[in-house]
Amino acid sequence: MKAENINPFITAVNELFENMLDCKLKMNKPGLVVQENGTPDIIGVIGMSGTAQGIVALRLPVRTALAMVGRMVGMEFRGVDSSIIDGVGELVNIIAGSAKGKFDGHAINLSLPTVVRGNICQLSNLQNAVFLDVPFESELGNFSLMVTFKPAVVPEKKEAIHAGIGSR
Repeated sequence: MKAENINPFITAVNELFENMLDCKLKMNKPGLVVQENGTPDIIGVIGMSGTAQGIVALRLPVRTALAMVGRMVGMEFRGVDSSIIDGVGELVNIIAGSAKGKFDGHAINLSLPTVVRGNICQLSNLQNAVFLDVPFESELGNFSLMVTFKPAVVPEKKEAIHAGIGSR
């Protein structure tokens, strides 16, 4: 995956933490997902379509999800309920929406966010997609952002060629 395709998502995560969660963030070394390790507790997923296709997934341990959503809405949560599920969906929506706006020349549509809780979900099997995993550390907890992004091939416009006497 090209840096120009992943950087808008990383910037969006940094902006989310700086502007909405008032929290410093450290990005660790990104890598391709060969086989998902660990068991994320909550995953927020959004699909992208249009002149680029892809999937954005925010993978959070429960503690991190409780802390992030709690900070976002100014409340303390002790367990996962519909507020946490909705909050994780909103977080991934903010990230995908912000990144979408950073791609010049693309018309990208976002799906509604889907949030999955549990440890049996694997994203790496979707349509032979290659995901880049970007791990982050923050005072709210560790988490990772998984992204697969592929600009669509747009056929070139064919211009009519007029050949004849006196034409250039």
